[in-house]
Amino acid sequence: MIDAARHLNLLLIGLAAELAGHEDAPTGLAADYRAAWQDLAGQRWQAGQWRRVVAAAEHPGLPLVRMVAAGLDGPALTLLLAIGLPAEDPRLAALLGDGDEATPGGLIACFRGAGGQDDPISVKQALARLQALGLVVARNPASPRLLQRLAVPAPLWDALAGHGQLPGARLISDGPALADLVLSDATRTDVASACTALAAPQAPALIIRGPPGNGRRTLAAAIARHLGRPLLMLPAERLATPDAWREAALFALIHDAVLCAAPDLPPGATVQVPAPPLPGIRQILIMGPAGSAALDEGVAIALALPAPDLQARTALWQHRLPGLPGHHAAALAAAARLPAGLLCRTAAAAALHAGARGADWPDPGDAARALAELPESRLETVATRITLAPGGEHIALEPQAEAELAALVSRCRHREALAAHAGPGPGALGVRALFSGPSGAGKTLAARHLASQLGRELWRIDLAASVSKYIGETEKALDSAFSAAEARDVVLLLDEGDALMARRTDVGNANDRYANLETNFLLQRIEGFAGILIVTTNAAERIDAAFARRMDVVVPFRAAEPAARHAILAHQLAGGTVSDALLQEVAVRCQLSGGQLRNIALHARLLAIEAGRPPGDDDLLRAVLREYRKLESHCPLKPRLEAAG
Repeated sequence: MIDAARHLNLLLIGLAAELAGHEDAPTGLAADYRAAWQDLAGQRWQAGQWRRVVAAAEHPGLPLVRMVAAGLDGPALTLLLAIGLPAEDPRLAALLGDGDEATPGGLIACFRGAGGQDDPISVKQALARLQALGLVVARNPASPRLLQRLAVPAPLWDALAGHGQLPGARLISDGPALADLVLSDATRTDVASACTALAAPQAPALIIRGPPGNGRRTLAAAIARHLGRPLLMLPAERLATPDAWREAALFALIHDAVLCAAPDLPPGATVQVPAPPLPGIRQILIMGPAGSAALDEGVAIALALPAPDLQARTALWQHRLPGLPGHHAAALAAAARLPAGLLCRTAAAAALHAGARGADWPDPGDAARALAELPESRLETVATRITLAPGGEHIALEPQAEAELAALVSRCRHREALAAHAGPGPGALGVRALFSGPSGAGKTLAARHLASQLGRELWRIDLAASVSKYIGETEKALDSAFSAAEARDVVLLLDEGDALMARRTDVGNANDRYANLETNFLLQRIEGFAGILIVTTNAAERIDAAFARRMDVVVPFRAAEPAARHAILAHQLAGGTVSDALLQEVAVRCQLSGGQLRNIALHARLLAIEAGRPPGDDDLLRAVLREYRKLESHCPLKPRLEAAG
C-alpha cells in the first residue's frame, strides 16, 4: 500500500525527471531522475507517466489525491510541486528560480521550455490560484513580482508527506465513540442529526453551544470520529487572521480532519469565520452561551449541550467511577452542579483523595477538595478565593437575619428542585442574595458561613481587577468571572456591590452613557446567572432598584445586640480566664460591631501570648480601651480601666 510520503516522492521525482530535460539543467540530471523513477515506481520511465499517479483511483485517501478531488487542478498541482522541489534537491534551484527558492520568473522560463509537457500551462494563472488559496507564499512580497521568492508553508508541505504539525494546533485522532458519551436522549438525537448533516457533500458548519467545561471538545472529537476523521483543534486566535485560518483549513483538508476552534466571546460579540479555501472542509465551532458567529460563506447549524441535570450527573459519576454505588453517586451529584467535563476531571482526583484516607469511594468532601485543587484561570484573574475555616464559621446574628440566612442556605441546597417550578431560563437555577448593613456587621462572615454550610468554594470579585477604564473591558471581565463561577458552582461574592450597582443617571455625557451600559449589562447577567451570588453593601439606598428586584433573598444586617456581642466575645475568647461578668458588661455597655469585637478579642489574645498565659480580664479591658482610642471615642469602661491601672 502506497503511503503519503512515497506518493509525494513519486510525483516529485517524475516532475524532476521532466524538468531535468531542460537545456539549462545540469548534465546527467535527467538520467539520474529517470533511473530513480524506475526504482521507486517499479516501471520504465515514460514522459507524463507521473501525472497519472496523482489521479489513481486506488489511492483516494492520499493527501495530494484529496487536494485534486477538492478542486486543485493539474496546472496548479504541477506548479505546487515545482515550488517545493528546490528544497528537496538544490541542483534544481537554479533552474526554477534564484538561489535556493523558486521565483515566478524562473518558473515561467522553465515551463516554457520544459520537455514532456502534454499541454502548455499558464504559470501566472496557476500561481495566482495557489497564492489565493494560501498554498504558496512569497518570502519577499515587497520585491518585484517576477523576483519574489516562493515557498510552500512548511506545515503544509510536511503534511503533504503525511507528517508535520501545525503550530498551536492539536490533531486528535483518538476521540471517544459517541456511544460511550453520557448524553440525554434529546441531546443524543440532536447529535445524530448533526452527524448526518456533516456527512453531506455540502456540509454546514456546526456550532456546539454549552457552558465551559461541559465536554464540548469531547463531543466534537466524538463527532469527528463518527465521521471517520480526526479533529484538528485550533487556537481561537487563528480565526482573527484569514491567512492563518486558510492555512489551518488546508492542513485539515490534507489530513482529512474536521476543523475546530473554540472562540471565547463576551455577550454581544461576533466572531467572523473566513470561508474555507477549498470545498469539502468540515468545520465545528465551540461556543459558550454568549456571542455569535458570522460565516463568510455557507450556513451553520447549532447543537446545544446543556449542563447535566441531577440524573445525568449521577450517571456521569458512575460512568467515571465504575462500581460506584447509586447512593454515593447521588450524593456526589447533588453536592455540586458541575458541567460534564469538569465533573469527569473532579471524579478522578476525588477517587485519589478517597483512597488516601482509606475509603472505597469518594464523598462530597473529597469532591470539594478535588475541585478546589483544579486551577481556574478565568476566576483567578478577576477574583480571589477566600479560605474557609475547617470546622465552619461561628456567626452571631439577630433572629430575623439568622432566619433569612437559614432560608438562604435551604434555597441554595434545593435550587435545582425549585427550578422545575420557576419556569425556563438559566436564571431559574441561580440564587441571588443581598446582604445589607453597616460595616463590621458580619456580611462577609455570613457569606463564608453560607459557603461552609453548602460545602462550596467562596470567591470574591476583585473590583480593582475587573473594573477598567476601557469601553467593554469591565463587562468582559465580569462575564468571565460569572461564567467560571457557574461552571465550578462556587459561591461568588460581590463585596461592596453598590460600586457597580449604583443608580442609573440621566445621560449628560459619554461617561454617563457608558456607566449606564455597564449597569444594564450587570442587570442582565445577574438575571441570567445560574450560580449562587452574594452581594454585600453598606449603602443599600445607593443600589439601583432594578438590582433589588432581582434579588431572591435580602438579609438585613444590623449592629449586634448585647446578646450577640456577648456570644461573639465568648466564642473569640474561649479557653481563657475572662469572667462572664466582664463579658456581659462589655457586651451591654460597648455598642461595637462584630468586626470591632473580633479586633478586641485578637488584641487581648496578643497581650496574653506576650505574657505567656491565657487571656484574662485585664487583657480584655486593655483591648477595649485600645479599640476606643482607635475610634477616638469615649470608652464606657474607662473609669474602671483607670482604677485597674
